[in-house]
Amino acid sequence: MNEIREIVTKAIVEKGKKTIRFVEKVRTPNPVESVLGCWVLNHSFQAEKTQDAVQVRGVFELNIWYAFNNNSQTEIAKQMVNYQQEIKTKRKVQEYESHNVDIIARILQPPVCSDVKVVDNAIEVEIVFEVSVEVIGETKIRVTVLDQIPSYDNDDEDDDLEDIEKQINPKFIREKIF
Repeated sequence: MNEIREIVTKAIVEKGKKTIRFVEKVRTPNPVESVLGCWVLNHSFQAEKTQDAVQVRGVFELNIWYAFNNNSQTEIAKQMVNYQQEIKTKRKVQEYESHNVDIIARILQPPVCSDVKVVDNAIEVEIVFEVSVEVIGETKIRVTVLDQIPSYDNDDEDDDLEDIEKQINPKFIREKIF
């Protein structure tokens, strides 16, 4: 007879993904004439579960290479940028223990400068990146337990093997060839 048992296991219970896009203004000590390059460096982040989303907080360094003084001199403006974004999650499992969950957050596309403009003697940088989150929680699964598998330890097949060995002619090759 088969039985059904419940097993408690950890599984992905919620998932979410979001493309984050925001604009950061950087002030410079010199009047900017042109932007020569823009980079995002040293990105770090952490994630934690809220009611029905995951809160992602992070920081990165924004470096902007710009020209001034009739494009005859260059300098690099550096600014640390903090961000906080909420990523909505979709439930994959309806019933799970929500008090003790783990969060896995991955950067699918690292932060990059997608657009740079000079506006009112400041540099406006649009930053874009993509984050994926998974919530791991305890849930129950049901499995069918089959009847015990029959044992073949006391099988009489060994007797058949002895009969076969008795029928083997060790002189077979010699009798046929010579």
